Amino acid sequence: MIARFLLCFLALAVPRAFGQIGFYGPVTSHVKAGDRAPDISFTKVLNAPVAGSWSQSNLSGQLTVLAFYPDTSHNLESVTAWNEVVEKFADQPVQFVWIIGEEESTLLPWLEEHPISGWVLLDSKGQTGNAYGMELPANVIVGTDRKIVGFYMGIAETESLLEAVKDGRITTTLPNKATLKAFIESGKVHIDAEPQRMPRVDDHKPAFPPSYAVHVSLSQGEERGNSSADDYWALQGYTLKETIDELYDVNSIRVDLPASLDSKKHYDFALVLPEQESREKMKERMRRGLQDYFHVTARRENRLVDVYVVSAVPNRKPPAVEARPDEGMGGFTSSGMQFENAGGSLDEMLEGMKPQSIGAIRSVSIEGTVDQFCHILERALDRPVVNETNLEGEFKFRVENSDGAENDFPERLRDQLGLVITPTQRNVETLVFESRSSAK
Repeated sequence: MIARFLLCFLALAVPRAFGQIGFYGPVTSHVKAGDRAPDISFTKVLNAPVAGSWSQSNLSGQLTVLAFYPDTSHNLESVTAWNEVVEKFADQPVQFVWIIGEEESTLLPWLEEHPISGWVLLDSKGQTGNAYGMELPANVIVGTDRKIVGFYMGIAETESLLEAVKDGRITTTLPNKATLKAFIESGKVHIDAEPQRMPRVDDHKPAFPPSYAVHVSLSQGEERGNSSADDYWALQGYTLKETIDELYDVNSIRVDLPASLDSKKHYDFALVLPEQESREKMKERMRRGLQDYFHVTARRENRLVDVYVVSAVPNRKPPAVEARPDEGMGGFTSSGMQFENAGGSLDEMLEGMKPQSIGAIRSVSIEGTVDQFCHILERALDRPVVNETNLEGEFKFRVENSDGAENDFPERLRDQLGLVITPTQRNVETLVFESRSSAK
């Protein structure tokens, strides 16, 4: 059986104007999985898949997917993905409800060109989002008994979640390291029991008195996180190489550590300042704290190493990313890579993903500059990735999974995007750490 790894990176753009109140105002309701689904409030039906208007009784007798998108006209890709899911379940007892909070003056002309499948309801006051206890836009699955199954973000997961609900494989319990293998083997699929909260500035602020000291310790649990504000920064559950990646903006493949420090141990790093500082200044303090704790020095040197060079086919370039609005309600952007490991066991996979060759990639979905594309590829590959395309701007790097048994990702990358990846050698800057005793 072919085992596949999927690396995903999800970011949510949250406008400052909403602060900590949330997209739907102060939360007055706190429903969770297992609770009765609240009624849906709306001012207008913008699309109906069947004759007649929406009735609250529709929430019983069939599975229901609610998608909350207050800013729909800036989320065309989500609408496209939604329409594809609706079509897949067209002959099944599942109804889809898209709830919008956008002004009609901008929304209606956009909907004329980009229709949304299923029920489309206008709730400009955000009453339904508030009734479902949301601070951030999310999706909800409601069971045939009108009880909430759970909450989730994004559209791509909808199909697998619905199949899991129908098969009785859904769970709101997250596995830990000890139960992860059993969880994967069970075929269960996780969904959130409650909607995600709008991040608070001090949610993860460490309980250290303000100072300029960097606190470093071995992690005691399995929690992992990266949280910060203008007066603190905390990394939790990071390996040393992961911390270096974050603080020095360099992938671990370009890092040379003493053998004694190149381990799988996890650490917590915390800096709580007496006053606000810039991100770069905090980053420099964290770097010095790391070097002091591990008694190392850092220097950069060029080394001739094996690399993958990315070049462009003449007169071709990937499709450009559409201009993003400067203002608005924000939206979701995501990127990911799917790898194939024909010989890896489940136990090997749980140990962590090992560096892969370029031939192991099955598909990619990344948006950004070519440098960002190379940086993301490099995170999981077995050698550095060097950009020699001379392409400027932001692009959509999407290569779909091949149906064939033999992987041909480099060929598909060239044919679909006009990019060539060549194994060769180049001088690459390497971040070298040495123990202070040996450096003297």
